[in-house]
Amino acid sequence: MIRTDNPFTGDGEWLKAALHTHTIRSDGDLEPVAHVRHHAWMGFDVCAITDHWKVTREPSVEGCLVLTGAELASDPLGPGRYTEILAIGIEEIPEDPGGDRAYWEPIDNYFFKTFPDLTAAGRSIREQGGVSFVAHPYWSGLPVEVLLTTEGVDGLEVFNSSAERENGRGDSSYVWDQTLEAGKPYLGFGTDDCHYPGFDIGDAWTMVRAAERSPEAVLEALRAGRTYASAGPAILDLVLDGDAVEIRCSPARAVVLVSRHETGWAVRADGRNRMEEAWALERDDAGHVVRARFTPSIDLPYRRVVVEAPNGRRAWTNAI
Repeated sequence: MIRTDNPFTGDGEWLKAALHTHTIRSDGDLEPVAHVRHHAWMGFDVCAITDHWKVTREPSVEGCLVLTGAELASDPLGPGRYTEILAIGIEEIPEDPGGDRAYWEPIDNYFFKTFPDLTAAGRSIREQGGVSFVAHPYWSGLPVEVLLTTEGVDGLEVFNSSAERENGRGDSSYVWDQTLEAGKPYLGFGTDDCHYPGFDIGDAWTMVRAAERSPEAVLEALRAGRTYASAGPAILDLVLDGDAVEIRCSPARAVVLVSRHETGWAVRADGRNRMEEAWALERDDAGHVVRARFTPSIDLPYRRVVVEAPNGRRAWTNAI
């Protein structure tokens, strides 16, 4: 059974993190200093600059901690079928990552290279003490078999708002569930994939429960899965009582406990999905669910919670 630490227990504070962003140093619009200040203005506590194949170093500003990072790639699965991966907290990129040089080329303000596969990329990132997650699996058309045979990668983007805006392929929940069903404990991350601040910022993020506002503490929390992903809703508390799960959240039209195929329970504000193992414990004045409890009566390979706001935006816990 897959389990990660419950991030809602223990000490620490919640930090709103942008973990997939680009500056003019690769294919973004702004200089790094303006990019960071814009994220601080938008209320982000953490900003990782993940320029393509470059480690961009920029000082933190008041209220916003800056992490180093990069967006890397592996050899394509077919013509144009590249798989990209985020590297958070690294200090350098290998001069020769070992991929097929036939695919290497200058693009915009960077030089595109490849690792031979995601395992090699994940290993390189982990050796530097970094955290890695696969970028936009659904948008990239990534076969789940690739993720199932990959080792050394921490997670995947469950939601990429730029991909969602571009062609509706931002939500990779289905891919994520297939990996979890197979016993691969990938963590889920939410991102803007911000290139053009003012246009593609503030639509998705990762909340991180860190012991303090330092790169080391944030990276440690990311590795441990003390996070949740959101495209809007807030998850305020999650309590585990044996196999039961109780959750408090911002007003929701639905709170869903998700597990393996054909298995799950929903608490809906409209009352149309009545299940004996799911209850709305509290509602707001408009009737939206703000506290729900689930008591599944069967053994589950994993459990994760999805909160859906009245406007349809969602938040996702990791497998618990």
